[in-house]
Amino acid sequence: MYDQSVLPVPLQDRFLQHEDWRWGYFTNADGARLRTGWADPRPRSTVRATAITLPGFGGFAEQWFELFTDLLDRGIAIRHLDWQGQGGSDRYLDNSHKMHSLGYGRDVRDLHTFIEQFIEVNHDKPVFLLAHSMGAHIAMRYLSERSDAVAGAFLTTPMLGIHTEKAPPAIVSQIAHLMTTLGFGERYIPGHEDWWFRQNYALEDSRLSHDPVRYRVAQLYYRLEPSLRIGGGTWRWLHESFRSIRKLQQTRVLRDIRTPIHIASAGKDVIVDSRSHARAAQHLPDCAISEYDNAKHDIWMETDAIRDPLLAALDQFLIEKVGVR
Repeated sequence: MYDQSVLPVPLQDRFLQHEDWRWGYFTNADGARLRTGWADPRPRSTVRATAITLPGFGGFAEQWFELFTDLLDRGIAIRHLDWQGQGGSDRYLDNSHKMHSLGYGRDVRDLHTFIEQFIEVNHDKPVFLLAHSMGAHIAMRYLSERSDAVAGAFLTTPMLGIHTEKAPPAIVSQIAHLMTTLGFGERYIPGHEDWWFRQNYALEDSRLSHDPVRYRVAQLYYRLEPSLRIGGGTWRWLHESFRSIRKLQQTRVLRDIRTPIHIASAGKDVIVDSRSHARAAQHLPDCAISEYDNAKHDIWMETDAIRDPLLAALDQFLIEKVGVR
């Protein structure tokens, strides 16, 4: 257990590790060690489905412990993957705070390995993806190649477009490509830096959540466990992200994703461009969108007024599209 005496306020019990949670690791094709985690409802006979949970940029299993309990209470078994470069998995660079990438194809490959080798089937129960932001982007890349691999995908604020503030995305993409080509790919994007603990980090400072407690859970875990920390992205990460987004913007790629999909879109998202969700849905063969006008990007860490309808949408999706009974 973590020593919470270093925190300004302790984490509430709902954000702590479930008693049935277990950790594991596997080595990918590049020799990197990736962290996994899992838990099953009790008794096992009550399992209704298995969720493969995939975090977004800088995400890690601990920040979803509350969500995992919600899933277990619904009879959903959990199989979680921390992507290479973040969470409890090996990093790409010596500076572990830097979010880096050598191409999203590697993440797609790692997800395939995880599903093929480490996801046991609970008899005749369905398996679905539950993925957020960058993780939802990788999930869609995976499904464009293997649309029949899982029964469905519930995606929150998928990274199908990036907010670039004042500069047009096309210009930022060109700059990221140039910086990478010139050999600066491992440098931080301007404005990004190593993570540091802000003692007085207020709700108003958060670009991710309106909730007065949940908004700080990830930051508190960063404070407790240095190995989890991510400060920001590199130019190469940004370049690879734009490159992969362009792939998912292709109509033929989207039409190959025949898996039933539900996209939860946040109206106050300043991280990903939520307009990209409706554009993608026009070409996805089986996709529905639920919109949460007052939600910021990290929608699973939002207020109950947003989160409860989101859970209800998940319940409905699992019954109507995934075949959960």
